Amino acid sequence: MLLSQPTTEIRKSQTIWLRALVLLAGLLSSNHACANGWGVFSSELRQAESELESAKAELNRLGPVVLRQTSPHVGGQSQMRATPPPQAPWIQIDLGSEQAFDQILLVPAIIGSANEGLEPYAFPQQFRIDASNSEDFETFQLLYHSAEHDLDTNSPLPVVIETPGANARYLRVTVTQLANVTRRWTFALSEIIVLQGDRNIALGASPQMIDSTHLAPVWYESYLVDGLTPLGPPIMPPHSADELPTYDGVFFQSDNAGDEVWFQIDLEEKLTFDELRLFPVHARQGADYPGYAFPLRFRIEASDSESFDNPRVLYRTESNYENPGNNPVTIPVADASARYVRFVSERGSLGNSNKVGLAELEVLRRGVNLAANKPLTAKHWRGDRALSLLVDGESSYGKILPLSEWSKRWKRIRESRQRIQSTEQSIEQLTAVAKQRAGRTAIVLGTLAAAGLLSFVWIQRRRRSHQRADFRMRLAQDLHDEIGSNLAAIARIGEVGEAIDNNAETQEDWRSIRELAGECTESIRETLWLLGGPNRNEDCLADQLHAIANRMLPGLDVQWEVDPQFREFHPNEATQRELVMTFKAMLANIARSANATIVAISASPQVNGWRLRVEDNGDGFDADQWANRMEVRGMGLDGMTKRIKKLGGSLTIDSKPGQGSRLTIEIAS
Repeated sequence: MLLSQPTTEIRKSQTIWLRALVLLAGLLSSNHACANGWGVFSSELRQAESELESAKAELNRLGPVVLRQTSPHVGGQSQMRATPPPQAPWIQIDLGSEQAFDQILLVPAIIGSANEGLEPYAFPQQFRIDASNSEDFETFQLLYHSAEHDLDTNSPLPVVIETPGANARYLRVTVTQLANVTRRWTFALSEIIVLQGDRNIALGASPQMIDSTHLAPVWYESYLVDGLTPLGPPIMPPHSADELPTYDGVFFQSDNAGDEVWFQIDLEEKLTFDELRLFPVHARQGADYPGYAFPLRFRIEASDSESFDNPRVLYRTESNYENPGNNPVTIPVADASARYVRFVSERGSLGNSNKVGLAELEVLRRGVNLAANKPLTAKHWRGDRALSLLVDGESSYGKILPLSEWSKRWKRIRESRQRIQSTEQSIEQLTAVAKQRAGRTAIVLGTLAAAGLLSFVWIQRRRRSHQRADFRMRLAQDLHDEIGSNLAAIARIGEVGEAIDNNAETQEDWRSIRELAGECTESIRETLWLLGGPNRNEDCLADQLHAIANRMLPGLDVQWEVDPQFREFHPNEATQRELVMTFKAMLANIARSANATIVAISASPQVNGWRLRVEDNGDGFDADQWANRMEVRGMGLDGMTKRIKKLGGSLTIDSKPGQGSRLTIEIAS
């Protein structure tokens, strides 16, 4: 009890110091540890960490990135070749006339579903963009070369290229380095967008593509300008579901599939407009269904009268319209003019009814929506959601942005991500430098701490060892003095009795008492030594084992075969104590349960050690069953094995029922 409290305090102190050293070592050895904390040793690192936080905050303000291919039209892809073609492949777009434009967006093709971890499919590794007014590009203007920019071609985000002052009819994207896909050379794009203000003037243009893959409805050069991209609608997506619009769209329905379903917008005055844009419903209240209830056949009409007595058809489907997914459908109308615009569903896409759903209809003039918040009327409106949702400026998943603002958002997202990536690389390099600076300081502090810890541990262990040794010594001394004095008195009584008694028989009894008391005295001394008391036995280990065998195996034929050099084997006191205790346990098993008549004890030298063997001709036992733990262990064999293993040696047990036992100890000198 006197040792328990100091021991607990020592262990607590050791644990604290060891944890501190482990933490310090972990920080110094980690190659990819977070830079937090290392900025103490580097002002450049602190600045880089600040820039990283700023870039992450900017990226967060720009909203989540959602990329999803919701249409079967993926884009355009060149033929896959085992070797790159001798001539660099290209895509050329005819804008129809010489036009000014402000931006070009190259949208990577994506194979897969919504996931920020997506990688682009076969995006060109190097390319250039030229503009010309001649179809054969006899003269041209270089607008962009990726080799001159730090462009991440493994990003699924669109590449936004500023082209201020550009003016041309033809654009050509020349791929100077193809992508390698499964050991084949190719390139692919989802869409090429050319912005003039807030209009995409490349939409529906005439593209040409060298060595194009024709695999409808997935790959075709016309899909490069069809407006169907993994970017989805031009919106600012919300950060959480709580910020989503209340409803995903407005629905109209007639159970008679032949009925026409319509709604119309009153612009409140006759206005001129050049584009119409339909936003499909991306159903989210139930199943996730982009393009839900978009009609197969529809037309759009304009009129100056509310009753549409003499309507002008601005657009009409000639065949079943392919579902656009979550992409807006943009329809150029070349300077149309009217007060009322009517959308008519001629055939629905769901079952035997004419059911149609839309999230928004925009009437645009140079990118400005003239229909915003205008009054509406409808036929076969379901009435469960307000008609005004069709002109509230929101799609199913967020606020609709002008195309120029939308493209800037994508550009800033790509720049922010690239800034984060480059800053993280800088932080990694600066952290390595800071670690070196910290390491030089930590080595000194760590050395001092380690030296102090080791000194503290050594002193405490030494103190605790001395306390235990003193306790054992006092206990052994007390037991020896108390029991030894009693045994000495018994021996003296036997000696006196033998001297004064003249009867021969009783004299023999007195002599036996005296000898037994002497043997008990020696046994007590030996036992106290085994328990950690002082060694009062000056004999060598061989003589000590011989005396133990004679005392523990009286009446048995003990045969000795000990190499003379074994008498020179003087192990340290702890090893000698463990060997003696194991040897006594062996002999105790033989005396108690072996029923043996012969015991052979041998000691022979081995390479760098000794072999001590004890054999008997007793009953034996199933050693294999014992080793495999098929029965409860007994006879102290497990304890013997652990003692010898603690000394770095081994104990081999060979025995079978009826064939005696052989126990072999092998231990280093």
